[in-house]
Amino acid sequence: MLTLTKDMETGIAKIDEQHRELITRLNAAITMGSKAISKEETQRTLDFLEKYVIKHFGEEEALQMGSRYPKYDWHKGQHKAYVAEIKKMEKEFAEHGPSAKFTVALNTSLVNWLVRHIKIDDAEFARHYKAQTK
Repeated sequence: MLTLTKDMETGIAKIDEQHRELITRLNAAITMGSKAISKEETQRTLDFLEKYVIKHFGEEEALQMGSRYPKYDWHKGQHKAYVAEIKKMEKEFAEHGPSAKFTVALNTSLVNWLVRHIKIDDAEFARHYKAQTK
């Protein structure tokens, strides 16, 4: 199970709270994908995850624009790629249902990307944001 560790906190309360929720939802999707839970329930969780990610990214991007973050376009592109990956996972699940392949892909693709993104990209933005809002 993934948790928001200290080194993943940005120090921006709203962003950290949303990261915790994203991690909770990812963990739920992973757990559901590996258990005998209805396909519909897992699909609902994936749908919610996609909507929440889009909401979170939108709010994060608004903070970036407001603080004139110089890497805004690049960061937004990273967000777009992640949403595309979630859609790919949803399609995989819809076509093949819960499987070991799906669970492994969810873990490696979505979780690893999110951890790296938070620790590196969001941390860099947080440093910029805090410097701009002092």
